[in-house]
Amino acid sequence: MPRPEKIFVVEDDILYLNLINKELEKMGYENVKSYTTGKEAMHNINIRPDIALLDYFLEKDFTGMDILKKLKQRYPDTQAIFLTASDDVNIAVDTMRNGAYDYIVKGDTAFIRIRHLLKKISEENDRKAKSRSIIRFQIIVIFAIILISLLGILYFHYFIN
Repeated sequence: MPRPEKIFVVEDDILYLNLINKELEKMGYENVKSYTTGKEAMHNINIRPDIALLDYFLEKDFTGMDILKKLKQRYPDTQAIFLTASDDVNIAVDTMRNGAYDYIVKGDTAFIRIRHLLKKISEENDRKAKSRSIIRFQIIVIFAIILISLLGILYFHYFIN
């Protein structure tokens, strides 16, 4: 079943980027935008991704951290997962402190973790959407009750008195 989320993948290793894209395709994600440089990702940030898979170390211009900061500034609900070959705890802490959802070290279990995290994010987004729908429905019901009450008062005032 196709998944509706828009995903950014920013990875300067083209082979790894292709592997990620194939994995996302297997998972049913059809709305995936891939970039090999931070500059490309920054130029297309207005697409407003739901999820971003970011390489921490990009070769040329912007870093994954630059992209994360821009995403969080413009779209705080976008979830970012960092992918990196470095298992440096300081980097992991820094990414999480700046709003990353998680940090994955590239290796044998990276794609298992990606699948797990994307599923978890999708479930959380579904719960948030249902919660917003319930709140909207409650507001409509309250508004309807107020409107009916006002109409009752007006009816009583003009037609009964």
